[in-house]
Amino acid sequence: MKPIFRPVIMAAGLAFAAASAQAEVLRFATWDSNESLEIQKAIAAKFEAAHPGVTVQVEAYGDGYDTKLAAGFGAGDAPDVMYMWNFPAYAPSLLPLDGYLAGENGLDMADFAAGLLPYARVTNEDGTASTLGIPAGYTTFVTYYNKDMFDKAGVPYPVEGWTWADMRAAAVKLAKPDEKVYGYGVDGNPDPYDFETYLWSNGSSWISADGKTTTGYLNAPETTEVFQQFVDMVKGGEAVLFGVGDNGSYRELFNADKLGMVISGTWPMPDFEAAGKNFGVVGLPSFGGKPVHSNVGISSLSIAKDSKQPDLAWEFVKFYASPEAVAMRKNDIPVLNSVAKAQGMDTNPKFAPFLAMLPGADGNLSPAFLRNANWGRAQEVVAEAIQQIYIDQDGIQAILDDAAARADKALTK
Repeated sequence: MKPIFRPVIMAAGLAFAAASAQAEVLRFATWDSNESLEIQKAIAAKFEAAHPGVTVQVEAYGDGYDTKLAAGFGAGDAPDVMYMWNFPAYAPSLLPLDGYLAGENGLDMADFAAGLLPYARVTNEDGTASTLGIPAGYTTFVTYYNKDMFDKAGVPYPVEGWTWADMRAAAVKLAKPDEKVYGYGVDGNPDPYDFETYLWSNGSSWISADGKTTTGYLNAPETTEVFQQFVDMVKGGEAVLFGVGDNGSYRELFNADKLGMVISGTWPMPDFEAAGKNFGVVGLPSFGGKPVHSNVGISSLSIAKDSKQPDLAWEFVKFYASPEAVAMRKNDIPVLNSVAKAQGMDTNPKFAPFLAMLPGADGNLSPAFLRNANWGRAQEVVAEAIQQIYIDQDGIQAILDDAAARADKALTK
């Protein structure tokens, strides 16, 4: 029997070897999990179907994303394509995409939501700029409000164009500190990246436009004013400092009808909906009528500079940014205007405020980490200062002056 079957087995083996030799494996690293990960796997499967012989190996790094990604780059074993946000930190390891973007590249760059592309650009030492990623998903910051709490207190819902004075007036009426019910939630341990939204809206920032100093910015009167307002709100009982002590998270408080308003991105919306909350969404309040600005929580796809198949990697990135793939990512705000409009997000009262808060395309208000490659060290100083302000609730200007001096040193190390 063996002589009869041996040629067949050998032939099958040769066919398998030939197929294996032709197969291309594209590695794609993501930080997502659960539903988002399953959507990404479905997109990868669509790409494979359109590219016979190609296998997309989806690598879910989860909470250890940065550690695993950095280790891969260090060992010369990085994925071909990866989710990315911290472009200054990874710039030396990423492939500039400007060459692919030039000419007929299959992407309608004008369809991308305004203001997203600058977040994926870095300035080189010679003053030129390189595009290191293509937007994949984003969120701006808006105000969530608990309609049932507003109705019970007889307080009108907030409307677009409102101010912090309006916010505080509503918060006072909603709050019942003796019952641990509050009108607004102040993050006791905010990410400095997110917090810069408030500084921009009050005419300040963490760092100068040229990225050389925090003095005059981190400790500017406008910055002090922002912190003083939040401290006053907590002291007055109209707001709760959530996430510290036994105060719980803002999601827990909101779902328990203990919190009337909170500012956040898209992240808590599924939780609020799952809890059956009757909530509304409105844009950010202004500081006395000043222009309101929101930072952007954004994810992009990048290609490793050392990828052995950069052209194939670009084809995957391009497909990931296509209307078909963007429409598949139901739990993201679409990065393409055409998809957002097709899904009715521009008229949906729960999503239209997110789109309205998008920054302009000029990128003038780029976040601090894009202005100085050493911002990570300075940010540690800022985070410590914020915590000290909320613990002491006094001497805010002195704390910020000291932080600016220490942050400037961190920028030059």
